[in-house]
Amino acid sequence: MKAFIAAAALVAVHAITVTALPGQGMAISYAFFFLAGSLAIGASLHAWRRSGAQRDGRWLLLTASLVLWAVGMLLSARQYYWLANDNPAPGDSMFLYVLYVLPVLVAVSSAPVPARKRWALSIDLVLASLLGILFYVHTFSIVSMQGAVGSTQENDIVRMLDIENFALAIAALLRYLATDRADDHYFFRSVAAFFSTYALVVFYYNHYVALGDHPEFGTAWDVLLVIPFLALVLTASARQSQRHWHPSVYLVRFVQSASPTFLALSVLGLGLMVIRDMPVLGIVGAVAAVLGIGLRSSLAQVDLVAEEHRLAQRRDALEGLVFTDSLTGLANRRALDERLLREWHRPGQREPIALLMIDLDFFKEYNDRYGHLAGDDCLRTVASALFARCLRAGDFLARYGGEEFAVIAPATRLADAVALADNLRRQVEEQRIIHPLSPYGHMTVSVGVATLQPHATGGPLDLLNAADHALYQAKHEGRNRTGCIRDERVRETSTSDA
Repeated sequence: MKAFIAAAALVAVHAITVTALPGQGMAISYAFFFLAGSLAIGASLHAWRRSGAQRDGRWLLLTASLVLWAVGMLLSARQYYWLANDNPAPGDSMFLYVLYVLPVLVAVSSAPVPARKRWALSIDLVLASLLGILFYVHTFSIVSMQGAVGSTQENDIVRMLDIENFALAIAALLRYLATDRADDHYFFRSVAAFFSTYALVVFYYNHYVALGDHPEFGTAWDVLLVIPFLALVLTASARQSQRHWHPSVYLVRFVQSASPTFLALSVLGLGLMVIRDMPVLGIVGAVAAVLGIGLRSSLAQVDLVAEEHRLAQRRDALEGLVFTDSLTGLANRRALDERLLREWHRPGQREPIALLMIDLDFFKEYNDRYGHLAGDDCLRTVASALFARCLRAGDFLARYGGEEFAVIAPATRLADAVALADNLRRQVEEQRIIHPLSPYGHMTVSVGVATLQPHATGGPLDLLNAADHALYQAKHEGRNRTGCIRDERVRETSTSDA
């Protein structure tokens, strides 16, 4: 409230002073213009300094626009006082009044912070440089250094100012209404406040004061030009306010995605404006704008594909951690359950599914004799042996838990499943892992085999229970053997090869 009262007081003092001293009205107005511009520059720099450790460079772009405007006002004062030129549209100051929007236009066209890339900055710099050239050419195609030679040229330059001011005001308002970040909300609130008021007051001032039949410079009307800068000071100096609305995610993403085209569209529009008088430069501007938009879109798509690939890799890595046993590197129990469920419900399943439950014999005694680190090494060796040989395409090996492993063998009948189990059992025996506490003298495994035809009344749990029952029977019969179950009957199919 205090800042608002101070701003209102400054406006009142300006109006009262120029009214009381009409002979010095222009000098007084210039003093207040520079004062208001300096306050706005200071407020913008203050906002930049307090934007955190990662300074928001957009405030510096806004500051650069304000400095260009102040230089334009300085050139206008020079024309009026030192060169005794009372033309309302001298070329040098008009060019600065046109050019000052360029830095803040780059800020309004910027993508969200995470999406700002060096290649995007390079494209923006090229387009901004070309836009500055087009501004210069178009401005001085309308007015000379001394100013406009007639009312037609004066109206043309005013129309150009109206277009750029209102276009930038609309762009800033769109960015302000579609913000989802606190720093964006803070910055675009100030930019929208400045350019909305500036577009309105400059439109009125240019059309009804500067271009009137009797220009009223140095009067109370000059107070209008102070108001936008004070609006910027108030919004930039105030704390970051909490948003009172929450735009839809679609609107936010749409505006953020479309904002980089503001700069390119400005180049395109101005290129089309000068194409009649300077066809080569106009065509270059139009082509550069189209290429800029196309190149931005293509590079953004490349970045999007690269980001999707990176996220997919990260997702796969996380899934690998979720579904992989950290000790052996095999699939874990969760992966086994999901694979078994998928095989059970596979469309068109006509063949039985075989499940092999593999258990290390006398593993507790091995751990007690050699310790858990040696036990872990033993598990890794057995896992490598099972994984390296004997499995067929489509078979799925996992660590079931503890010293147990499991193999899912889709479309496998009982005889083939038993043969696979015997091959795996012999493969472990061939590793000759010394185990003095085993009656066989080395590490062996027992295997339980079960096959079931998937059907609507049962589920994978039936197959798990059957294979576990078969394993129990194999261990009960003396270990180092394969047991199988079919029609609820368990029979020994092979004995030790040792």
